[in-house]
Amino acid sequence: MTLFVGRVGALILVLEGCYLLLMEVALAVFVVDTSEIDHTDAGGYGGLGGVLFLAAEGLTVLLLLWGAAALGLASFADKGPWWARAAGFGLVTVTQVLGVWAAASNALAQDAGPDVLVNAVMVLLAVTAGVACALGLRGAARKAPLAA
Repeated sequence: MTLFVGRVGALILVLEGCYLLLMEVALAVFVVDTSEIDHTDAGGYGGLGGVLFLAAEGLTVLLLLWGAAALGLASFADKGPWWARAAGFGLVTVTQVLGVWAAASNALAQDAGPDVLVNAVMVLLAVTAGVACALGLRGAARKAPLAA
């Protein structure tokens, strides 16, 4: 993997992590809870489902930031056993594939407009980061000890 591909992939992963955090803060701050007015159950992240959602989102952000560090920092790239790096890169690659799928399906469901353009950019960025992570996965697998 070239240094350029690693740095671009790392930058995209950091941007994705920041996007997730920014959207979570925006939802928490700007979305008004109308459950009293609507006479429904309280909204938000109450209950076990909300806690699990926030935990999964937090773990995803940590995974993206780990992938960014592993791709962009030479001092961090070789830390830990090869199988842990391979598993980490595999998980980050899977998140990028899921991001491509979600953005592409959302774009295909929309009429032509700015949402389609935003989703197309998201697909392009996720494919780029996914390729960088797949190359990192290949590099981690190459460092595996050969069986005797």
